[in-house]
Amino acid sequence: MSHKTEKVYQSIGTEGLTIPITLMRQYGFEQGASVVLEFHPDGIRIVPARPEQETIENLALRYLLFHVGDGATVKVKVLPNDAGWQAEVYGLGMTEASGTLIYSLAGILLDKKSTSPAKIRQNMLEMVNAL
Repeated sequence: MSHKTEKVYQSIGTEGLTIPITLMRQYGFEQGASVVLEFHPDGIRIVPARPEQETIENLALRYLLFHVGDGATVKVKVLPNDAGWQAEVYGLGMTEASGTLIYSLAGILLDKKSTSPAKIRQNMLEMVNAL
C-alpha cells in the first residue's frame, strides 16, 4: 500500500509556519483542535493531542448538564483503533445506556455520530416508565 506524499512550500515568517486549514482538514484536524508537535532529527510530526479519559468524562457531563439535565452519568472508553472516544450515557441508577456521545480522539463532540439530547431524554423517560 503506497501513500501519496503531499508537499506545500512555504517560508517561515516571524510568527512561525502556517498550515492551510483545508490541508489540515484532509488529515482529520479541525479548527480549534489541539495538536502535539513532535520534533525528531529527521522532521516534525503533527499528531492529535489526546485528552485524558477524565477530560472526556467532564466534557460529556457538562454537555449533558446543559442539554439533558443533571440526572445523567457516563462511562467513557476509547474506541477501537484509536478512532475516538465513546461516552455511554446512563440515567442515575440505571443499568442500560440511554444514548451515546462520540468524541474525536482530540475531544471534539461528533454530533452526527452521537445520540441527540432529545433522544437521550426520551430513552430515559421510557426506561423510568418501564420500571
